[in-house]
Amino acid sequence: MTGNGFHPPLTLRGRYLELTSLHRSDAPGLAEAGQDPEVWKLLRIGPGHPPSLPEMETFIDQLLALQAKGEVMPMTMRFLPRGTPVGIIRFLDIDREDRKVEVGTWIDSRYWRTPLNTEAKLLMLRYAFEEEGVHRLQFKTDDRNTRSKVAIERLGAVYEGALREAHRVQGDYFRTSLYYSILSPEWPAVRARLEERLERPWDGRPSG
Repeated sequence: MTGNGFHPPLTLRGRYLELTSLHRSDAPGLAEAGQDPEVWKLLRIGPGHPPSLPEMETFIDQLLALQAKGEVMPMTMRFLPRGTPVGIIRFLDIDREDRKVEVGTWIDSRYWRTPLNTEAKLLMLRYAFEEEGVHRLQFKTDDRNTRSKVAIERLGAVYEGALREAHRVQGDYFRTSLYYSILSPEWPAVRARLEERLERPWDGRPSG
């Protein structure tokens, strides 16, 4: 394996996106990318609402503190060719001994239903399986988040079950999380599916 144990710095580049290690200087662009309330509505992380610049800086500081502990590796999603920040994708729950990791994402709602999420997942999964040699890669989502469920299932991830009302979010709501996974023997088929989807033409314009 040629990975660095899920430690920064890291840059992953595709056709539409470049993923770079998160920095505090990314805050202005990421605050702009997160101005739709729908982005935060069902997420466990972040401010829970469209962030001000100081709130985004605080959020980034929290992620970087977890990165310093080796628990997460957050990446800024940059839309090429200008490198405009459009969201954050991160490795989390990193378990180096048991070779497993989770991937979580939020992205500017203007780029929902575009190839950006597909390419971001391809870049992250390819790095995890082919560079870091993970055996298990996990996703989880709020059971109310239909859009996220569809996106995860389209990857070819296997549904494993629900952890019922295990996380308190947005005050007193107890979230039920749905769990999905991809194992290393399944990765070649998942990779082929993602690469096929990215062959479809796209004019580079936002979806809305």
